[in-house]
Amino acid sequence: MLNILLAAFSALLLVLTFPRFALTWLAPVAVTPLLVAIARETRSWRRFLLGWVAGTLFWFGVCYWIQYTLAFYGGVGNALGWLLLLLFALVKGLHLAVFGVLAGMLLRRWWAVPAVAALWVAVESTHGALGFAWLALGNAGIGMAVPLRLAPITGVWGLSFIFMMMATALALAILRRARLELLWLLVLPFL
Repeated sequence: MLNILLAAFSALLLVLTFPRFALTWLAPVAVTPLLVAIARETRSWRRFLLGWVAGTLFWFGVCYWIQYTLAFYGGVGNALGWLLLLLFALVKGLHLAVFGVLAGMLLRRWWAVPAVAALWVAVESTHGALGFAWLALGNAGIGMAVPLRLAPITGVWGLSFIFMMMATALALAILRRARLELLWLLVLPFL
């Protein structure tokens, strides 16, 4: 139950990171509760479920406007609009479900910090190929001075990578993993 709550909390933090709320400073820590939940879980199907819960709640929370658009402009009515939004969120949530399974394997490695960050970027990059390339974690960097300076060099994917390195390192610190695994953060000032 605690792991489900951590996944839902990550979804909330991610929703708060993006417009309507635009608390962009949450970007480097928003995924940390999900990573802690995934690391605590031993079964792949449960990691999948944790990612799916977080992903579904995130997409439902940030794309709430789809319901109104479908109901008002699409003429499908409120109930069907909500149902279609839920279906959209369930499908989009599968990205984080896959991330959850794979991240669970990577979090046990000494090189988890860059590996989980790279996995996040790989999963994020599939959004565009599947028709909805919005809301990359790196987009939150637009409101931050240092990440904004890196954007011309690294692009949005580089910012997502940096934010996920921070989130992963924080998750490992919470889980009391070896300090050696956190040394990866020393590369950030050189970016």
